[in-house]
Amino acid sequence: MSDKPKLKLAAFDMDGTLTSVRSSWEYLHQRLGIWEGQAAKYQDRFLAGEISYEEFCKLDAAMWKGMALEQVAAILEEIPVHKSAGELITVITEMGARPALISTGLKILADRLAGKMNFNFHLANELIHRQGIMTGEIVVHVSTHPPGKTKGALIRDLMDQAGASRRETVAIGDSAGDMDMFLEAGLAIAVNPKASDLKLLRAQIPNLVIIQDLYEVTGVIQSQYDM
Repeated sequence: MSDKPKLKLAAFDMDGTLTSVRSSWEYLHQRLGIWEGQAAKYQDRFLAGEISYEEFCKLDAAMWKGMALEQVAAILEEIPVHKSAGELITVITEMGARPALISTGLKILADRLAGKMNFNFHLANELIHRQGIMTGEIVVHVSTHPPGKTKGALIRDLMDQAGASRRETVAIGDSAGDMDMFLEAGLAIAVNPKASDLKLLRAQIPNLVIIQDLYEVTGVIQSQYDM
């Protein structure tokens, strides 16, 4: 009898993990020509601790006020999804586990991925629109600070729903922004993290598994969990 645990829950980050773009927010700003000297300033203020994550999101979303939902969706549609993502989700599902997507990225993109793949659950940050026009408002579902909205809190809720222990849970992300989620999982996998993020992650998660491409996740999971 195998001493490996059964996999019950696999929680994924989105931006930079399932996609090749590290920030769907920044991608949209870049495509609209409002990143340098404009939206980038809000990120700098957030990273400096001058504004909260929620305020950061609200300032960003306000810059898209008056845009057509169709235009925003078309730009986000350009973001490439890793070729192996769909197959990986299928493998996880066939193992009897629940695949989940937890992202501070944009819900429009998360909805697209969830529509193409068999995610059991997905949650990201929601731009508000009325009659197809962006209002400049946002509902922050996934955040960095409020206790109930962090990736750590959300994965714990999913673990409870799935009846999954730490050993039966894997988290897959790409940055220090996934730290809370990684700390809750029995197996934490970082996909091609930046050097600065990797230093922070290794300091907190000694057993972190580091891979260069998403397609490697299948082999890691199959080696660690009972098939």
